[in-house]
Amino acid sequence: MAFRLGRSRTEDRMPREGYRAAGLIERPRGLKGEVKVLPLTDFPQRFDPGAQVFIAGNPRTVKSSNWQKGRVYLYIDGIADRESAESLRGELIEIPDAERPSDGAPFWYLDEIEGLQVIGVDGTSLGTVREVLQTGANDVYVVGRGERRDLLVPALRDVVQGIDLDAGTMTVDLPDGLLPEDEPLD
Repeated sequence: MAFRLGRSRTEDRMPREGYRAAGLIERPRGLKGEVKVLPLTDFPQRFDPGAQVFIAGNPRTVKSSNWQKGRVYLYIDGIADRESAESLRGELIEIPDAERPSDGAPFWYLDEIEGLQVIGVDGTSLGTVREVLQTGANDVYVVGRGERRDLLVPALRDVVQGIDLDAGTMTVDLPDGLLPEDEPLD
């Protein structure tokens, strides 16, 4: 089970209906229209020269890309100066849902994971995914539990037993010791 990225740290920004966020334009760089982008996908080819994307609802073509320290710097067709690049600050780079990878492996975007109700394999309600932490080794789901401490659930195949987007649930089999003993289940 692979967990692929869709949206993270975009505050209240949501992609348009029928689209997924592939990146968030953070700011312009330089004077010739280059923009610094926080990638929200684990498909770096989304930013290859010639890639078709949508920004503020408008189709655009990536002219060039350069990766540095987890960010991608893009020149985008039609954006030729700092002022034009500045007008894109905070905009999502979107791709149509129809362009989802189809390699057969199940995957979910972050905006699909956030908000899911987390249920133990025994049917116990554990809380709601409120954030996804990207740790490098594997993602970690931060499960809000009301007045109790948040629960950190590793996004691993043997822990996450299933995700049902239609039902809005994630079923987990927590390893021993993950749920503090001093905090009994409801």
